[in-house]
Amino acid sequence: MYHIPFILFSLFLCVNSLPIQERSSGGSLWGVTYTGRNSDGSCQTSSQVFTTVQKFKRNGIVNIRTYSQECDQLTHVLNAIDATGGGMTVMAGVWIDGSEGDNTEISTLSSVIAKSSNAHSAIVGITVGSEVMQRSVMSASQLASKIKQVKSACGGFKVGTADTATGYVSELISASDILVVNIHPFFGGVPAAEGASNLKLQYNAFASKSQNKEIYIGETGWPSAGQANGRAVPSVSNLETFVRGMMNVNLKYYFFESVDSQWKSGGSYGVEPYWGLWAANGRSKIDSIQN
Repeated sequence: MYHIPFILFSLFLCVNSLPIQERSSGGSLWGVTYTGRNSDGSCQTSSQVFTTVQKFKRNGIVNIRTYSQECDQLTHVLNAIDATGGGMTVMAGVWIDGSEGDNTEISTLSSVIAKSSNAHSAIVGITVGSEVMQRSVMSASQLASKIKQVKSACGGFKVGTADTATGYVSELISASDILVVNIHPFFGGVPAAEGASNLKLQYNAFASKSQNKEIYIGETGWPSAGQANGRAVPSVSNLETFVRGMMNVNLKYYFFESVDSQWKSGGSYGVEPYWGLWAANGRSKIDSIQN
């Protein structure tokens, strides 16, 4: 199992929607995506997860998004949040691909919630699948049925899916309690210095069709290596530029991703393994993020 971001539509015209506030400079990233794996693909142990969550909190990153139930990651994350004094949230994911594994993912999530003392205080929502529509894994009606299944199995939580703006058809918006949309200015060929402002434009355009539901940006980030996509150039310095821009954006977003995923294939422009804030050796790539 792995996640590959796909190209979002590029928007360069301002769309009237909800106003976007700015954070004061010198803040922190709002959230981060986390797979529960080390850079080589191996599962992190409970102690490694604890160290990782400590690292997030030390950097002021108190919101975590997961993709699946593998590696016992949700249990480990919830335990780590409790052990570090709380004050952090999780957007918990179940991986959906239309196989029998879907039911295992859902039943595992239900079991974790039942056994965790802080699940209802820490989990802010549940995402069913990752870019299922963008990747043509199943139809909108089939995904809506999966969302309904999770709502039934895990009562008391806001449930939706995570997809690109173009993947969010009206049926899915209606079926979802929350909307988790992936926005990657890199795939629109936008320079890093313009990335945060472009993200706002894309967010506003998506918000205009959101039926006034709560929106989270499920992924946004910048690769530190790979091939250029027009004016969007992967580099460590451009990662730093984009991070600094996002620290001033007052939206609920999860930065993609915590650590380089060298277990992934190169993907479009060969960038897939290089989206981490931390390199494969665990060292921060940029000055604004501590080790």
